[in-house]
Parts: sequence; C-alpha cells; structure tokens
Amino acid sequence: MKFKTVLMMSIVALCSVACSDDDNLPTVADITGNYEGYTLASCAYFQNTCTANEKIVVSENSDGTAMVTFSSASWGEFTIANAQMSENGGVYTLTGNGSTQMGMGGNTSSYECSYTAVISSKDNAQMQFSVAAVMGGLTLDFKTGEAPSDLLLAGTYKGYTDADCAYFQDRYTNDESLKITANGDGTISIKFESASWGTFDVAKATITKNGDEYSITGEGSVAMGMGETTINYDFTMSGTSNAAKDNFSIAFNVPAVMGGLTVTLLPGSAPSGEE
Repeated sequence: MKFKTVLMMSIVALCSVACSDDDNLPTVADITGNYEGYTLASCAYFQNTCTANEKIVVSENSDGTAMVTFSSASWGEFTIANAQMSENGGVYTLTGNGSTQMGMGGNTSSYECSYTAVISSKDNAQMQFSVAAVMGGLTLDFKTGEAPSDLLLAGTYKGYTDADCAYFQDRYTNDESLKITANGDGTISIKFESASWGTFDVAKATITKNGDEYSITGEGSVAMGMGETTINYDFTMSGTSNAAKDNFSIAFNVPAVMGGLTVTLLPGSAPSGEE
C-alpha cells in the first residue's frame, strides 16, 4: 500500500512538472502588439531612404503562427498571414511569405513579398520586407525607435530661391534644388548648385531636433563671379525642415557679396509674377 502511494505521488509530480514546462514554452503571444519605428528602403535606384513614424502589428493566429500587418503611407500595405516563430535565449525569430499592395495615384498592384524579423523586445526589434518584383528588388528594413536625423533628412529638396542683399530684395528663381547626404557619423553634407548663384558646398552640417522640426547649421565656400571668372567666398548656412521634407527653409548667407547676400531655398514655386 505504501509503495502504491509513493508511486502515485511520483506520477503526479512528473505530470505537474510536464504541465509547468508546457506553460512556460515560448509562443507568439509573447511578442504580439504594436512595433513603432522607422524604415530604410533600398532598391536598384536608391539606398537607405528613411521614413519615420512607421508601425507594424504582430498578432497571434489560432494555429500558433503570427499575423503581421504593415500599413505604410510611403510603401503600401503588407500582410504576412502565417509567419513561423522560433525562439532562442529569449530572442524571437519570425519568417514568412505574404503579399503587398503597391501603386501610385490610387492604382495598385499585388506583389509577393518575404518577411523576416528578430525580436528581443517591443523596443528592440528588426524586421525586413523584400519585394523582388518592384524596382529591381525593393527591401524595407524596419527598426524600432526614433529615426536617425541624418538618414531622415537625406535626399533632394526642390523648390525656389528667394535672394536678398543690400541692393535688392525678394529676387525669386524657380526650379532650384539641393542635395543632402548622410556622412555616417550623424552629420550631413549639403550641395546646392544654382545657375544663378553658384555652387555651395557644406562638408559637415550638424542637426538638432526640436519637437517635430529639425534645425541644420553649417558653413562652407561658394564660387561666384561673372563668366568664367569666379572667386571663392565663405558662407554660413542655417535651415529647418520637418521629417516629411515638404516644409523647409534653408538659407545661405555670404557676407562679403553685395553687402551681404542671403539665398534661401523654399518649397513649391515662387510667388506668381515675382520671378
């Protein structure tokens, strides 16, 4: 009788341990929720185009797989219906295939995409969507957290210039543009080539974030003159931009030219009749 009692207690203990182990196994439920961060887009035509304020949602299916949805104003709608999960040392990996709806002006097409993710926590996750049939192979790399300012502001800024000096005010020129490039150390370089005002080069400008606005400061030299004869002049540069790069003001000030020349690049077209 005593032997049977001991045997039964052993069986109960083993079952309890087994059930407890099952309860502690990692599941998709451990990583469900919203992931907020930014994307870096690369393809055959551009590299590391940064988009801020992106959000990816991971939910659990009834069969234990993961549903991943990503709605991006820049890149379209992505759905991974049945991503497979694995876990190692508290780090979760998701892999799967799905589809994306992409297009321009309301006309969209469906494309196949692949998906991978490495998730340590809600605040430390990396995910990748690859779309082979778009733009020679489009890859979107998502990372949680705030977008790096240098990568976010990199790109081409198009608009018009407003030039002011001691001899004139509000001299407008349409179809102007400048290019910002990330240096890789948190600073940016700026190149502004203007048929009217010369070529402005800033090798290393600094960025400061103020709320939703970014301030840029730097300095450099510009070659100005008439015909083929030019002289290099020092200038300072200051500007502001939002994350979308559609509301900006970037000014170049050349103190030694025309009593102090300031050329400011602004978005859009010059005021009507003023060019």
